Amino acid sequence: MQNSKIYFKKLSTLIVIGMLLGYIFLATVVFHPAWAQSTEIKVVPSNLDSLVGQECIVYINVTYVEDLYAWEFQLNYDPTILDLVSSFIVDGGLNSPTQVFYNLTNEDTGLIWLAVSTTYPTTSGISYTSHAICEIHFQTINTGTSSLTLSGTILSNHQAQAIDHSSSDGSISVGTLDLTVTAIEILNKHANETWTHSIYANDTLANGLDPYYYPVNVTIQNTGTRTATNFKVKLEVYYGATLESWNGQEIDSLAGSSSMEITFSNVFNPEKTGIVGVYSLKATVDSENDVAEDNEENNVMTKNDFMVTIMGDVNRDRTVNILDAVVLALAWAGEPGLPQWNVAADLNHDDIVDVLDGVRIGFNWGKNW
Repeated sequence: MQNSKIYFKKLSTLIVIGMLLGYIFLATVVFHPAWAQSTEIKVVPSNLDSLVGQECIVYINVTYVEDLYAWEFQLNYDPTILDLVSSFIVDGGLNSPTQVFYNLTNEDTGLIWLAVSTTYPTTSGISYTSHAICEIHFQTINTGTSSLTLSGTILSNHQAQAIDHSSSDGSISVGTLDLTVTAIEILNKHANETWTHSIYANDTLANGLDPYYYPVNVTIQNTGTRTATNFKVKLEVYYGATLESWNGQEIDSLAGSSSMEITFSNVFNPEKTGIVGVYSLKATVDSENDVAEDNEENNVMTKNDFMVTIMGDVNRDRTVNILDAVVLALAWAGEPGLPQWNVAADLNHDDIVDVLDGVRIGFNWGKNW
């Protein structure tokens, strides 16, 4: 029993000591983060993407520092890619008052050199976990990647003693981004092929009630080097100057130097008997201007050459007559996959050429425009 009491007493002592050490550790890390992490001077953000002609902002930050009384750094950049617009000291990085002892910029070689110190009557340095000491603005002028390289960095305390620290460089990558529409096509519903047959006014499905929509394929391209993200593509259908219908689709991303085909399945159903050029389709990429581009003027394509004709004018000669009936006869009993199948003769879109299609020709026999 006596041994058990001694054992539990020692165990209790160890637990108390462990708890005290834990409190000391937490106090060190939580209340004195500068002791837990090393001091650093770094470029923020470390990597920045931009387009030609845009302005970029980077900061020089100091982190986890105590008693900072003065600082000095040199920053080298590529002047063929970046043009220096301005650089200025950020308030709060040192105690006031301060004095700029050296300020040199060389835009030919791409150099920024700054040295700043706290001055009397302030005799103490400042401590913080992170703060910007300098803000730098660049204008991008060419494509490529410019390193932002720190050198000659010095951090001093109030006793003119160097503060040990590390440094982290950065970079700005400048690319191009340009979205454009390259094609608008009516599709064959049975294959991803361009529709080369008649487009009928007031076209319906087999029940004669529901409108048949001709699938429209819009091809967009990103001719730049940067990926475009989160933008919309819109398709509009016009009869003359009247907007008949429209729809938009959200695109997650389109990489540089790549293209994408987007199918609009429920937009184009001609409601009138038109003539060549009456129906026009207008496609707009980045329709809500969500993406910053090099060229904002080439986002729209309009095609005015979709001939809409009378139901039954299978051969597109603007007249419903025996020539259209011959096309139907040659495709009689045809279904997708059979040799006589002709999608243009399937007037009610039920995937078989039969008397119901012949009836649609009969309704409009002799009509022309």
